[in-house]
Amino acid sequence: MKSGTTVWGSALAVPILLLVMILAAYGEEAATAANPSASPTDAMTAENTAVGEKVMAMAAQAAERLNGEGGELHRAITAAGNRELMEYSQLQRKLAAIKEETGATYVYTLIKISEEMTNLIAEASVGDDADDYGTEYEMEPQMAAAFAGEPAYAEHTWTDESYGVQKSAFAPLLDNSGGIVAIVGIDFPAPELGKYDSELNVDARE
Repeated sequence: MKSGTTVWGSALAVPILLLVMILAAYGEEAATAANPSASPTDAMTAENTAVGEKVMAMAAQAAERLNGEGGELHRAITAAGNRELMEYSQLQRKLAAIKEETGATYVYTLIKISEEMTNLIAEASVGDDADDYGTEYEMEPQMAAAFAGEPAYAEHTWTDESYGVQKSAFAPLLDNSGGIVAIVGIDFPAPELGKYDSELNVDARE
């Protein structure tokens, strides 16, 4: 009967549909396994790039906000060679505002001493979180790129004892004439990259 055929067809459709869904799921799983783009290494690269570009954008925006007046303040501070000037207080407040607004762990400036070395000049942090004026930091590729005029982020992560895994990025700081007087650095929390410590974290490799 027609009605009987309809009931049989409906009953048969359910297991067939389930079989199709199982086969489709198996096919997707097999395709993922066969697709190099789905490998753990590529997933790590994609996530690391996304975090790096986010922090680099923060550094670029911070530098753009400071360019001009901030660059001139910075020039006065480096000329004096200390943090005792009123200009330092003005620049420190600007850096502190950026730190608060972005949620960054550290916001600071570096000057180039040589091809191998930089010096810390200004920073948002105060008290125990602050480093001394002139603290030396080895030049890294992302810093060199910023000193050359291009914002850049560190491919690696590092671990702060108090604030955990960090991603760093840098951008050039300009004076009123457009000259590069320093670079702005931002260290930003990157807990999502902690699972890749063995591959990315310079502190985990030591």
